[in-house]
Amino acid sequence: MTLRIFSLAMTALLVGCKPSGPGTTKTNSSGFATVAERAKFLNEYVTFRRTYETLDFDITYQNNGDGAAPGPSDWDVRLVATVPAAELQAWVPVGGKATVAPDTAWLKSVPTGLDLSGVNEWYVDGKRVVGVDRVKRIVVYRASLM
Repeated sequence: MTLRIFSLAMTALLVGCKPSGPGTTKTNSSGFATVAERAKFLNEYVTFRRTYETLDFDITYQNNGDGAAPGPSDWDVRLVATVPAAELQAWVPVGGKATVAPDTAWLKSVPTGLDLSGVNEWYVDGKRVVGVDRVKRIVVYRASLM
């Protein structure tokens, strides 16, 4: 009898558990027609909220909370955006270190038509990399935990 109660309790626990966080995805922005649609999708995978004039991204997110023993999720969020001039500084990580241009091969996966040759200000903060072109108001951003 005790084993049966335990089995029923475990089944109820597992059935009642919902995965936390957004769903697993491998998505880029080319499937979204408007900046608003792109921002809405992006906001499911990032904690910050920004204003975008243009927005292109490539998001890989593995939700590891779907199993019986949830684990931390893995992600790689890459984006290229044109933003209002007044919001450029909000992209610079507080405490982030200015650095020379890092390896930017990751930008090739972001479907963008923007000219990124003026991105000449770079910051690194842990697993985040941010590049800024203040003249064209372009921000490139990557946060990765994979």
